Amino acid sequence: HTEIEAARDKILMGLKRHGLVMTQEEKRMVAYHEAGHALVGALLPHADPVYKVSIVPRSQSMGATQQFPEQERYIYPREYLQDRLAVMMGGRCSESLVFDTATSGAANDLQQATKMARKMVLEWGMSGQFEHMALGSAGEQVFLGEELGKAKEYSEATSQTVDTEVEAILKQAFERASDILNQHRQALDKLADALLEKEEVSGETVYAIAGVSSRVGS
Repeated sequence: HTEIEAARDKILMGLKRHGLVMTQEEKRMVAYHEAGHALVGALLPHADPVYKVSIVPRSQSMGATQQFPEQERYIYPREYLQDRLAVMMGGRCSESLVFDTATSGAANDLQQATKMARKMVLEWGMSGQFEHMALGSAGEQVFLGEELGKAKEYSEATSQTVDTEVEAILKQAFERASDILNQHRQALDKLADALLEKEEVSGETVYAIAGVSSRVGS
């Protein structure tokens, strides 16, 4: 690390958690989780470029995959959002594929993905049933039922359809990530092994393992 890189990591990824000792199996799960995020991010055309992947425990998480946008965005095309959701699902998909389980490590991923999917349905008109319609703000609610406690802007039946549309968007994101990781299982294993050995790998390494051209700094 240079001093600049170290400072950047501290701001973006949080402080290292000294004294935390994970079991080898936990560390392996974290490595595959982050490798899942990173590999999906490297292989989807509209995802933000992968800059670095780490399994060093920090203040906010057990591991992290850093992505930086190629340019500052003021609007979000549907394709970008769909790829971003698939990247969010990459960690949980990897857990399912490799360990045939699900872990609490995906909690933040799932919360953020659910928020985004609800915005796509309620605010941005990006679902099949409500295309080109804005039904009302999703606010900061994460759990689907919480939205019902607010003053309703639409019927109970419509609310249930909203939940169904959100579920469909998240399911599609999971399936896209799953397809990628199944097709590139050797690369997933190789990236996880690299993380277990080095704890941190660069975006360039991720792209090299994925077998695609690096977009870091492009």
